[in-house]
Amino acid sequence: MTLLLYLIVIVANVITGILYRNNIKNRSNAVILFFTYIIVFLLMSGYRNTSGLSNDLFYTELEYNNIVNGLVSNYEFGYVFLMKLGGVLHQEFYTYRSIIIGVFLLFLFVAIRKWAPSPHYVIALFSSYLIILSAEQLRYFIAFSIFAIGLLILLYSNFKCKKMSFLCFTLFASTIHFSFLIYLIFIFGDFSHKTKREKIIVSVTLLFCLVIFINNNQIPGVSELLESVDNYKVSVYMGQSTNLGFMYPFVLHMSSILLSFWAIKLISKSEDDELIMRVRNVYKINLLAVIFFPLFMLQLTFYRLARNLLLLNYFAYSQIRVSKKIDLGKKKIFAFAVWNSVVLWILVDLFIKTSADALIIPFFTENIFFNFF
Repeated sequence: MTLLLYLIVIVANVITGILYRNNIKNRSNAVILFFTYIIVFLLMSGYRNTSGLSNDLFYTELEYNNIVNGLVSNYEFGYVFLMKLGGVLHQEFYTYRSIIIGVFLLFLFVAIRKWAPSPHYVIALFSSYLIILSAEQLRYFIAFSIFAIGLLILLYSNFKCKKMSFLCFTLFASTIHFSFLIYLIFIFGDFSHKTKREKIIVSVTLLFCLVIFINNNQIPGVSELLESVDNYKVSVYMGQSTNLGFMYPFVLHMSSILLSFWAIKLISKSEDDELIMRVRNVYKINLLAVIFFPLFMLQLTFYRLARNLLLLNYFAYSQIRVSKKIDLGKKKIFAFAVWNSVVLWILVDLFIKTSADALIIPFFTENIFFNFF
């Protein structure tokens, strides 16, 4: 039943996106969106994992109980505050987890509905892959939702203070998960017509990656730096290496770069300069994110830095879906490439990097709302 609903969400939103394009005021469109939210919420909040192969959910519950019972937590203060709020409301973990998922999923859906060129297409892409990781990683889902909204404001909204809004949302996300602080580098991005700065950054970063590879996947000088760092989390993240495993996130993010570059070429036929600029800026964000590549060589966990940009990429892909200036045949080829990239992320992340028994199988077999069928 879980698998059936998962497929229904994807197929229904793809079809709705094709039939109604970006006409979000259409009544049938709104009904599909409402029921999609309900089903996605149930898929995420009903998820359990008793495999013993992935402990995110187990430790999240343990940490929640410790926090509400007044024990000291090493997690970020924003996350601790949210968990303490659950204690104030006298909610047990899974009930409060459902509330949190419902609230932040709603925020995400509202942002997608408001700014996405084709909301249903974006939701279909989100529901195919990111929903599975989000169900397992509560803290990361909260931080991701906050950050994603800030990033969408930066590139897709008409707000006057875009960079300030992005700064606030990113800082807020970092109070849930400190790793989101690294995205502040996007504030210094040059969102003009030229991409020279980004290309220089890519070239220098790739050269640095070569140096790291020659140095046995160790960043030169990092050992000396760690001796003066007291933060345990930073020491753990920066003191490791991945052998050749870093090639997985390299390939995955390169697929995002290539697709966003392809999107620029397709959308360049549009007469709308604003649309062209938005897609070009998504490409620039992907280029800037190459600066994360050295971190991929330290620890595979950092692949999340690229994964968190997928929702933004889905916005650019959806722009191709609804464009009236692009030949239908080219749209189909591009859509085929996009969905293949989604499959690639699923294969690498949920079958190769992680055992299928650890995450994707429990997602479809251990949902308390549907596993009785």
